[in-house]
Amino acid sequence: MLRLNSAVRSLIRAPWVRSAALNSGVAEEFASAYVVPREAAAIDVARTLRKQGLEVSLAYLPLSDDESESPEQILETLEHLGELADGTELSVKPSSLGLRTDPASAGAVLTDLCAAADQAGAVITLEMQGGVEYQATLDLWRRVHEAHPQLGITLPVDIRRADRDVEAIAATGARVRLCVGSYPVPPSMGYRRERDKQKALVRSLRTAMESGGYAMLASHDPTMIAIAQDLARRNAIPRTGFEFQMFYGVRPLEQRRLADIGYRSRTYVPFGPAWFEYLSTRVAARPRTAFSYLRAVADKS
Repeated sequence: MLRLNSAVRSLIRAPWVRSAALNSGVAEEFASAYVVPREAAAIDVARTLRKQGLEVSLAYLPLSDDESESPEQILETLEHLGELADGTELSVKPSSLGLRTDPASAGAVLTDLCAAADQAGAVITLEMQGGVEYQATLDLWRRVHEAHPQLGITLPVDIRRADRDVEAIAATGARVRLCVGSYPVPPSMGYRRERDKQKALVRSLRTAMESGGYAMLASHDPTMIAIAQDLARRNAIPRTGFEFQMFYGVRPLEQRRLADIGYRSRTYVPFGPAWFEYLSTRVAARPRTAFSYLRAVADKS
């Protein structure tokens, strides 16, 4: 499956496919269901989702992982959100903070973002970019979380040690996003079989809830959603004492259903100049969507 996704992604990103898709408008047509190119449109999407009873997570997509523009853009977005900022989550990649080149500076930048978010009533969640920088990202989170307890952390449970780390993190009452990661993990560090990843997600979710953390389940799997509801009932956690997180455009009716019955349901909305790269990744991960996309490009080119 990984080889198939990689091949499809390479095809979708081929210069002739990209050019045909952009010139014909196919890319923007498909993108509108999964990603938002510009900030103004992202704020409009956030407003619509809020009216539907959903919480929102905004994630800026720079043209490069190392693009230093991200922190400035996040601060601008916080300002432009106005009253919508209250309760909104902003997801931040460690690479966008400069963690790879200057950990001390990354801590200062993240601290500034958290201070601005605290003032606006928003929250910041630090993402995790694979296994290589796992420890450095965790160290960064711990340094800043001490002064800004609303700072969340993402734990990809396909990294084996997340099983151990989640208990200590949750014991602080922290916001912890649990997911099966999308970044490559060295075989020595991670689970390979999908069944093992799902088991790890259940274990980590149980530990987070039993240890006093605010669990954020980032999964579209109906079985995982049902397990989260059952674990919350067993631990007497109210429906607003944890949350579900799902991608914009994926299972939107389920997102609204969960909100309608009283759960916190948050939609992850990516936006920014790298929208085409994000679109190609999302499409490649769903073969049926990929074939429809390529057929539409061929029909309009």
